[in-house]
Amino acid sequence: MKIEVDDREIVPLNEFELGWRFEKTHCPDISESEKKQIQPVSEMESKRLNKVIDYFEQEYNLREKFTQTDWISANAENDEKIERFRNQLELTLEKWDEEIIITWHRNITLKTTKEIFIKFWTDFLYPSSDDVTLISEKTNWVMFYRHFEVANIWTKTSEYLKAE
Repeated sequence: MKIEVDDREIVPLNEFELGWRFEKTHCPDISESEKKQIQPVSEMESKRLNKVIDYFEQEYNLREKFTQTDWISANAENDEKIERFRNQLELTLEKWDEEIIITWHRNITLKTTKEIFIKFWTDFLYPSSDDVTLISEKTNWVMFYRHFEVANIWTKTSEYLKAE
């Protein structure tokens, strides 16, 4: 299954509710070309995408075709912990090169690349406020981030990868 974003529903980053996270004052290392790879969608498109994502947010729908990691610390209190989580993400997701959909709420969703997310994960995932679902566009993996700074990644098992 592939989740397709309607490109006509992409809105400018500066009109996106969480777009401020990627401004130079909050994210000084991001380039203009990297910002263009962060593609927020309209509220209507977000709600449509979340109807599909809802299915993957139910653990009983994942158990048969996916394997989960243990909860991983996604602590951003220092550079070492930021890099440790980044390395765990890269290792867990290395075999997939597809865009991802990130949703905070039913009406707040965007599409970006795996590389942009991994590089700037601390701007996408805020501790103490964000409970976020991330899903690859081909539904090969789903990640749940919780505001108490942990993440759990479900990856499609090899037998189901081959079947699709």
